[in-house]
Amino acid sequence: MNNNMKNLKYALIPILCMGFTSCNQQDKKSSEAQIEARNDTQTGPFNLAALTMGQNINDILKSGGMTSKDTVQTDEVTLIGNERLAFSSEALLHFNGISLDGKNNKNINKVLLHFGKVDQEIGPLANEKDDELGMYQLDIYTEPEKKALFENLNKTLQKPVFTTVHESFESDVKDNEIIQTQNKFRQEVAIWKNKGMIYYYCETKIDNKPDEYRCNLFVFKNKEWKDLLKGSGYQDLDKISLN
Repeated sequence: MNNNMKNLKYALIPILCMGFTSCNQQDKKSSEAQIEARNDTQTGPFNLAALTMGQNINDILKSGGMTSKDTVQTDEVTLIGNERLAFSSEALLHFNGISLDGKNNKNINKVLLHFGKVDQEIGPLANEKDDELGMYQLDIYTEPEKKALFENLNKTLQKPVFTTVHESFESDVKDNEIIQTQNKFRQEVAIWKNKGMIYYYCETKIDNKPDEYRCNLFVFKNKEWKDLLKGSGYQDLDKISLN
């Protein structure tokens, strides 16, 4: 073997090693990209923040390991032409990696999924489509989970487009008359917009009534859901546009 062949032999060794290292790095990057893609499609741990409007309700439940038999009772309303399912399972109460599972003496934290259910005889009444998610709603009754949710919204969605605080006194009914009590009523509202989605946050506190503490988050896209919340008494929705 002449000197040229020897030199070629030793030159090939580091080149081949570099080739194997490059392949390993590409395989690693490809694997990481596949993991990210799987998380985006909810095949990893369930994440409410990854839900999109128009997503099929059956696919959502399947990704969270739930069925309609796992629901809990709720008095919350929904739009005509829609149905809603409420869940208190820890498996669905995940938002960007934080658990919102919890309860107080009176209520348990839950998520509501509002989705279209078109009457076959009447047809759609607005923009609803069969089994497509129109809005999801969080009802949080515990302070630590509320704090974690609010901090996460500020971190991931940045500064709200609108914030305000309403303060007054609680009203009550006595002898068929509405009277004002001495219990101070405080309601904090924050609204975010991100990628065409509205995130409406409302936290309510009443003095001397810790069990009445409540935090809500409504996530939606279309005007009819905005109108539903306005009709239900939620304030400041006119401060934002859907455009």
